[in-house]
Amino acid sequence: MKKCIFIILIIILSACQSNPMTSTSLPLTDTVQPSAKPTKTIPVTSTQTQTQTAILPTETPIPFEVCVPLEDETFESLPLILANPLDIPGFGQDTGHHGLDFAYFQRGDRPSIQGIQIYAILSGRTVLTLDDDIPYGYTIMLETPLGDLPEWLAEKLMSGYLPVPEDPHYRLNCPPIEPPVHTGAYSVYHLYAHMEERPNSIPGEWNPCGKTLGTVGNSGYSSNPHLHLETRLGPSGASFQTIAHYENTNTPEQMANYCLWRMSGHYQLFDPFILFQEK
Repeated sequence: MKKCIFIILIIILSACQSNPMTSTSLPLTDTVQPSAKPTKTIPVTSTQTQTQTAILPTETPIPFEVCVPLEDETFESLPLILANPLDIPGFGQDTGHHGLDFAYFQRGDRPSIQGIQIYAILSGRTVLTLDDDIPYGYTIMLETPLGDLPEWLAEKLMSGYLPVPEDPHYRLNCPPIEPPVHTGAYSVYHLYAHMEERPNSIPGEWNPCGKTLGTVGNSGYSSNPHLHLETRLGPSGASFQTIAHYENTNTPEQMANYCLWRMSGHYQLFDPFILFQEK
């Protein structure tokens, strides 16, 4: 009788140890599939159920910058050395004043503005440099696509762009002028004139904001050392080899480019202080 009871106990204990619910291992987590969005963080599970994060690379936007055009000056001090303000003429006319002139004879330890460094006010590519011709003298022109500017600033500049006249009625001897090829895109053009030397730059060269472009001089049609800063809005991709006028030695190409740039209405003046005052 005791033997039978012992055998029954052994059978019961064996049945308890073979319970399938305690012998099957369960997965700790499900597998996470990568997301199609490149900026989303992706959780990755480890064998210890810990979560890791994989961050995919994203493109870093380049911040927009506006820089002071002259050495040792600030945006607040520029109006103090403004010798000749902007005076925009009508289309077809070469009167008024096509930019801002900055000059001084004595400022701190400096006896003159002659020779101080000129800086790029916006990042942009070189369009052209000029020899010591009338009126600009040694000059550099840069182009900044309007799309590189903040949307609010681009809209502000475009709001002042007037319809281009079919016939601007030139009040100057202008050879036949070919209008620029217009793709619908616009750019800001900034021109720095009357420099000491012709800038050492080639068309297409990139110039970051604040780059030294040259030094203040007295070349071209100028009676005293100063920086003539000229800003215009016009069709992107301007291509000028040379610009000059008012001398018998000027070529038809120089005069045609002069009239196109200054009088045709394709490249329209705006006040650089629009850029500086928003800094």
